Amino acid sequence: MDLLDVVFALVISLSAICVPFTKVEESFFVQAVHDLYKSPVISSDYDHLTFPGVVPRSFVSPLLISAILSPIKLFSDASEGIWLQVASRLVLGWAVAWANSRLRKSIRRRFGGTAAAWYGIFCVCQFHMTFWTSRMLGNTIALVPMLLAQAYWIDGRRFTTMTVLLAFTAIVLRFDTVVFAAGMVLSSIRDLSWYAVKRTVLAAAGFAALTVAVDSYYWQTAWMWPELHVFAFNVVEQRSSEWGVSPAHYYVTHFLPRLLLGALPFAVSGVVLSAEAAKLAIPYMAAVAVFSANPHKEWRFIIYAVPVLNLCAALGIAKLVKYRRIRILVRLAAGGMAAASFAVVVLMTYISSLNYPGGHALSALHNMETSPNVHVHVHIDTYSAMTGVTRYGQLRSDWIYDKTEDLIPSQFANFTHLLTSEPDLHKDQFRVSMAVSGYAGVRLQPKAVLSGQAPIAIQQKPLVYIMQSTNL
Repeated sequence: MDLLDVVFALVISLSAICVPFTKVEESFFVQAVHDLYKSPVISSDYDHLTFPGVVPRSFVSPLLISAILSPIKLFSDASEGIWLQVASRLVLGWAVAWANSRLRKSIRRRFGGTAAAWYGIFCVCQFHMTFWTSRMLGNTIALVPMLLAQAYWIDGRRFTTMTVLLAFTAIVLRFDTVVFAAGMVLSSIRDLSWYAVKRTVLAAAGFAALTVAVDSYYWQTAWMWPELHVFAFNVVEQRSSEWGVSPAHYYVTHFLPRLLLGALPFAVSGVVLSAEAAKLAIPYMAAVAVFSANPHKEWRFIIYAVPVLNLCAALGIAKLVKYRRIRILVRLAAGGMAAASFAVVVLMTYISSLNYPGGHALSALHNMETSPNVHVHVHIDTYSAMTGVTRYGQLRSDWIYDKTEDLIPSQFANFTHLLTSEPDLHKDQFRVSMAVSGYAGVRLQPKAVLSGQAPIAIQQKPLVYIMQSTNL
């Protein structure tokens, strides 16, 4: 790893440390790593047995992450604490950084140092490539083998290794990566051989057996293949639309500009000016077109296109700087776009830190009730659970933490404390001890510049309330 790779890993790490809490999208993998770290032998208090989610996910990657974390037990017997949650996220973030460094090495070998340098700069200056790559989504976990596969794809060597990595990613981690894998394989079809086919088929069978064996045990269900369930849910039953729909153009007009930021104009110029960039972009843009046919759209579904399009942007700059008359202008423009993008990273990271009022509220409750003799039975409502509360944050073994949903008013009488987003529902039995604020929008105030203030105001409002029983 060279300096840019280290900087990339450092920015990922700072994002994880500065914003340690997680959201509902990350819930399964975060809780699974927590439970496996405590004990790899399944027990009735595993989180997924109580809150299974819409579709099952594989325990293969949480097993690996928890195994990497396990040496911590030699120095500490603690199995709770946000610091452990951050450590688990750093394992993922550093794995992404390492895989990305392998990709940069392939870029340098094939396209030269200029392209590799600008590729690294763009990665550092993108919010989703820094803030989100330590967050335990199935897509960011799948990004690790995808980056390695892309490295072999760009290298044009070890075709079989590439196809085996792609098979593992699709079978165990994210079935939808098969769309990107198909484009990569078809664009390298000249390297296809019976040897590659046989090795990949055998590896695929092994990966299927692995996930079925592991997940049948942890889901306590025979012949459990999580990604097959996800395929049935999203493709066969077409139920993903229940989570919202977007127009067909949304990936191109909305998500890609947000993902690429300052790299976008140079990616376009790279595709126009460089035949090599166009060859790389076509399979990935074809995959984005396929995803565009699905009414339900999320940026994370196409995150795998970002490294390739960053490379196209780097190749665009490498082409443009060859023209002496505009060389300085191109470098200034590219540097300015990168600087502006990094400013967006800093701003968005700060805004994102305000999106976890549930996690901050639980931490505040622990600071409020420090006596070992105080009995606490806290109810955590759905909004609080979705905005930062995880088992890592449940620090007290002598407390009872309850996330039961749809309780009637009389059932709250057994609780001593509440974390709730609706305090008025409980004002007869509980009093507010603290209100935890969170992000409530951005207000533009251009005239404020005249008085030396920032032109953007980040607004906050109370979102989660810590309430205490009036009987205490």
